[in-house]
Amino acid sequence: MPDRAATEPLRPEHRPLALLRRIRNRLFPDPRRGTRPPRRPSSLVYGLDDAVPPAALVPLAAQHAMLAVTFLIYPVLAATEARLPADQMSSMLSACAMSIGIATVIQCLRTRIGSGYLAVHIPAPGAIPLAVQALSLGGLGLMAMTTLLVGICQLFVARLVRPLRVLLPPEVCGVAVSMLGVSLASPALRRALGLDHGPGVGENASIASLATVGIIVAVTVFAPRRLKLFAVFAGAGIGWALALFLGVGHPNAEAAIAAAPLVALPTLTLPSFSFAPSLFPLMALLVLMNLVDVLSVMVSLEKMNDADWRRADMPAVQRAVTTCGIGNILNGLTTGFQAGLSSSSVGLAFATQSTARVIGVLAGVMIFAIAFLPKAIVALTLIPSPVIGGILLYTSAYLVVAGMDLVTSRRLSERRVFVVGLSVLAGLSVALLPLVTQLPPVLQPLFSTPLSAGAICAIVLNLLFRIGIAQEAGEIVPDSAHAFPYARDFLERHGDDWGARRDVIAAAIPTVAQALELVADSGIAEGPIELRARFDETHLDVFIVYEGEVVEPPKQRPSPEALLGDAKEQASFAAWMLKRLSDDVRFGSVGGKARISLRFDH
Repeated sequence: MPDRAATEPLRPEHRPLALLRRIRNRLFPDPRRGTRPPRRPSSLVYGLDDAVPPAALVPLAAQHAMLAVTFLIYPVLAATEARLPADQMSSMLSACAMSIGIATVIQCLRTRIGSGYLAVHIPAPGAIPLAVQALSLGGLGLMAMTTLLVGICQLFVARLVRPLRVLLPPEVCGVAVSMLGVSLASPALRRALGLDHGPGVGENASIASLATVGIIVAVTVFAPRRLKLFAVFAGAGIGWALALFLGVGHPNAEAAIAAAPLVALPTLTLPSFSFAPSLFPLMALLVLMNLVDVLSVMVSLEKMNDADWRRADMPAVQRAVTTCGIGNILNGLTTGFQAGLSSSSVGLAFATQSTARVIGVLAGVMIFAIAFLPKAIVALTLIPSPVIGGILLYTSAYLVVAGMDLVTSRRLSERRVFVVGLSVLAGLSVALLPLVTQLPPVLQPLFSTPLSAGAICAIVLNLLFRIGIAQEAGEIVPDSAHAFPYARDFLERHGDDWGARRDVIAAAIPTVAQALELVADSGIAEGPIELRARFDETHLDVFIVYEGEVVEPPKQRPSPEALLGDAKEQASFAAWMLKRLSDDVRFGSVGGKARISLRFDH
């Protein structure tokens, strides 16, 4: 008997609630609906949904929180460049810490808004030019207003993320991830080599930095599994002590910490309702750069949590961009600094092999609490520069290799070779040559980092080189063709053109060959057999079309004796095997011809 409540029409007082639910489900879909459960990699110590014991949870979360707070140096640089008074600078740092802490908690929770991955928010280095100009033109109020507008724009852009899956294949994401690592290499090397300290300290800075990265790598590679969790803590602690011993720490660190109060409420300033039209192009570029940055970080996290990773989870990316927008709205309302996702936390998660979301939630709580502890903020921003350089070197190395792994996961045709090669060269040219100063001011943020230049170049070239690629191909199978080599040559040739994943093509070849043998050897085809394939970035569909009888697959597993029966029994057994080998198989007819449809998830 049907449920009476489900069949009765909604009462008038319930209709507004139902409308609100539909709007909620449309704007913020359930993250658990229609998703494939990831297969946990064997190397992970604590996976995405694992419960982490407190003895490991606290230090793991503290490492992420400590690393995130060190990036408060970015708003410090912007405030110093704009000659902001010390009290306003302290207010901006506290507001930023509070906002990125809340955003990190939202991001790590698996809700209709957060991505559900261990993704930590930090002040965005790409926002420094916008912040400096806004502070110079209108002070904290105008900077807060621009940050608020960027956050609102990100909420709208998040709605456009899902349709972009076709335009952002793994090779484009791989270029973005690799260029993210290259972007970190420059500040990492400057800090590691002591280039920011002036003459006479470079050698000591290099020693401290090499000790930091060396200990992190040694613990990660050689230490027992439980000790790997504290690789960054060990490297940072020993590197910090060595830096102080060698005299490359901050000279006035003790005085700066002593001058800051122990506990204080953040001083918040509302944004001013003033606009500077000259800042709008820069704001639009920052929204685009944030989208590329979020995509590259999320792809890295997804690969780390799924041994069978195939493509970017666009709903998760959409939720991640939404949370970034919420975080920047909070920063705008409290006069914080524009923030984004931390690629360094990805490297830290890789070093510890711990990606549990509860780690990120606790890290966000710690970052939020630090906003009320000015001494802690000052202390963490005074971590010796060579130590930060060593941590960034490790992160940069991981991201470069992770991006290469993404690129090589696809079959590279001539078109994709040039997409990847020219985009990497575009990103490296920004890192190696002073091209930014030769561009108009409006375009300079677009080419300010290897990430922005390489990723945008990859997106544009991918769109350009898609022209002329037929996403569907077909041909008549010669009578003398052998099924397996013919299916292999057909799928590999077109798979190269389409950029299909190697493992998907490899899995499809024997299944398609068996389907061809089923039609040819059973005698059900009364004429030529046509092999067709269609690719759309999410599925590879293969069709065997012929004139003749439609194959009737058995509803239950046939007995092995069917292989010794007549041609019809053998065909029935082969049809059952096809259902086991492909993600989906259908037997039917179209246009008066029989057809076998095989689908392989991509």
